Amino acid sequence: MGRPPSNGGPAFRFTQPEVTEMEAILQEHNNAMPARDVLTALAEKFSESPDRKGKITVQMKQVWNWFQNKRYAIRAKSSKTPGKLNITPLARDDSTPVRSMPQQPTAAPIPAASASGRMLLLLSA
Repeated sequence: MGRPPSNGGPAFRFTQPEVTEMEAILQEHNNAMPARDVLTALAEKFSESPDRKGKITVQMKQVWNWFQNKRYAIRAKSSKTPGKLNITPLARDDSTPVRSMPQQPTAAPIPAASASGRMLLLLSA
C-alpha cells in the first residue's frame, strides 16, 4: 500500500469521501488524467477539509499519483479479465472441404567430404 515515510510518521492516506470524489472525476474524464488545475483544486479542497485542516496539507503530486495509480490499476484489471472484452468468435464455415495438395519433392543437401576434411554440401537435381 505504498512506502512508509522515512521519518517514521504515519503513511498518507486519502479518506473514503476523497477517494469517492476522485473516482467520480476519473469516470467523468473517461479514465483520462484530469487537467492540472483540477488536480490542484482537489488538493486545496482536501487540505481545507475539517479532517485535515491545520494537520496535513495534501499536495497536488499526491492527487496526481492517486490518479496515475488508479488508471494503471484499471488498465491492468481490464487486460486480465477476458470476460470484459467484447470478442465474438468467428463462425466456422464447414461447407468448404480442406484439401491437401501433394508437395513436389525438393532437392535435399547431400554432404560430401572434401580433401581438406571439411564437409561440402552438394545439391542433387
